[in-house]
Amino acid sequence: MQNYNERMKMDNTISIISRIKSLSDSIIVQELEKRGHTGLAPSHGNILQTLISSEELTKTEIASRIKKEKNTVTSLIKKLKDLGYIETKVNEEDARSTIVFLTQKGIAMKEDFLEISEKLYDIQFEQLEDSQIKAFKMLLEIVHDNFERNS
Repeated sequence: MQNYNERMKMDNTISIISRIKSLSDSIIVQELEKRGHTGLAPSHGNILQTLISSEELTKTEIASRIKKEKNTVTSLIKKLKDLGYIETKVNEEDARSTIVFLTQKGIAMKEDFLEISEKLYDIQFEQLEDSQIKAFKMLLEIVHDNFERNS
């Protein structure tokens, strides 16, 4: 048993990443609520960000851009629609698909979204030099690609 433990490769990297995700999600929810956006979860952020950038997209396009399954995106869209941030309409070019777009309420939250993103950026890179930030991002991309390639 002793030899096995000495040869075993393990650390707490994934655990640290998970704790960072949990802490950042908590900050996001607090900041959203502070700005009057109750009921939103961090999982809605990718959809809102994508629509802020693209105005309107099909559910399939959203799923592809945020790299989530279409059924997951459908349930997130339903919640955002129920909360009044987005609306949907039948795609005139293909009646089998649905177009998703921001409502006035969704458009109005753009500034809050940007402020929260900036706060998260400042927190995550506090005490780091520009060269460290660049290296960190590059290394994270490599780790991500390793997992994606092996999943």
